[in-house]
Amino acid sequence: MNPEPTIQKTFISQNGSELVLKLYNAMRSLAAVRHDIFTLRKMVETIVEEEGGLSLHMDEDRLFLNNHRIEMRSGHLVHHTLFSELRKRKIGRVEFSEVPGSRDLETFLRRLMETADRGQDERPRLQDILAEEAVKSITVEEFRPDGDAEDRRLSHEKKAHYTRVYFYGIALMRELFLQARRHGPLDPSILSRVIRTITTGYRRASETFMGLATFKSNQDFLANHAVNVAIYAIALGHRLGFSNRFLVDLGLAALLHDIGESYLSWLEDTGKRRLTQKEWGDVMVHPTEGARIITGMSGVDLTTMSRLIAGAFDHHTRYDLSGFPGQERKRRPSLVGRIIALADFYDLAARPCGDRRFPFFSDQLLEAIIERSGRDFDPLLARYFLRSVGILPVGTLCRLDTGELGIVSRPMEEDTTGERPWVRLLALRNRVYQPGEEVNLNSMDPKTGEYDRAIVDILDPNAMGIDVAEYLIEFESDKTRA
Repeated sequence: MNPEPTIQKTFISQNGSELVLKLYNAMRSLAAVRHDIFTLRKMVETIVEEEGGLSLHMDEDRLFLNNHRIEMRSGHLVHHTLFSELRKRKIGRVEFSEVPGSRDLETFLRRLMETADRGQDERPRLQDILAEEAVKSITVEEFRPDGDAEDRRLSHEKKAHYTRVYFYGIALMRELFLQARRHGPLDPSILSRVIRTITTGYRRASETFMGLATFKSNQDFLANHAVNVAIYAIALGHRLGFSNRFLVDLGLAALLHDIGESYLSWLEDTGKRRLTQKEWGDVMVHPTEGARIITGMSGVDLTTMSRLIAGAFDHHTRYDLSGFPGQERKRRPSLVGRIIALADFYDLAARPCGDRRFPFFSDQLLEAIIERSGRDFDPLLARYFLRSVGILPVGTLCRLDTGELGIVSRPMEEDTTGERPWVRLLALRNRVYQPGEEVNLNSMDPKTGEYDRAIVDILDPNAMGIDVAEYLIEFESDKTRA
């Protein structure tokens, strides 16, 4: 077994300043010294292989590598100069989703340097230029000052992109389950790209992905459930500070955790009824079957393979070693398995079932996790999971002391209390609830020092006929039209 990752930034601290130095050298010597481009590519390759992706971004006065501040060890002047060069071009983020080819890297560097030779008014967006030249492994974003709240928010286009990725992932998983049912060869490489996008995107748009995960469809139960579990698992892994490489493997393992159920063609039709005893017997062998299917996959390195197998085999083994499949030699379930167990339970518990047409998020879900902590779930992971989803999870329908209805729209922030999240207000127009503005319940009246709004009741969306996912996924397009 591979050692479990620890919460540390050693790799980033060792390689961040070196990356900055090589990027600076390649930019300045592009026309003369191709060796600098080669060494930069090797540096990018080292980081992408270890972390699963590379994101270099900046705030007002600092550079970050994969959300960890870069501590410069060699040449503060180089750090300052590169920072100034990026600011001059209004570049706020450069992302490598995979190791770029030499042609892509050289094109990126050349176009980056050329943008400085034009005035601001006539300067095209670097990302548009890269798209025109079919550079797919590198993306850039404009710098957004912290002082402007609107600029800090993701654009509608970016949120729409993540929404497309989410539903594309569901479509891919639907095809993968069909392929597994037919005993065909399985290629996880495309799934890895989806997971990399979710992993990097979650850091900047956790509310978008948590909102997407409120979508619960029993029509494509296995595929939809797989993508949601991946989002919840990545949220927990991100909260724990794991490396990009581990998060990508964790997300991929979450996507594949139920691959052993691919042969159960009747499973998609069970959203409105309970399983029979025979059906439960069939379900209980899916961890073993899943591990067997994953073992036959090609193009997966040993570290990733071990994590994928662990996720499939261990996610129904409880923390107290009960559960299934039974083990002759008792051992604690793997870290990947323990994380997926929490994500799996959370998504299933909120799903429509029986007479419940719509998903139901509330503090009751979290109380169930607390109650089963130490028996079914790792107590430390359970505590961090609760912080990931918040005391009032995204998707919770609530009534405010103003009489307004609202849906919790963002996970709990680090420096706020969980009882005062962001809420998407609902307005009743022509007997139909329409999405209203998003409000921060931490907002106060400066004169009285009292909160503007407070939650007074948690409501069941089934009793109100409200599908919370509609408002958390679609409200951006509604706001754009308005």
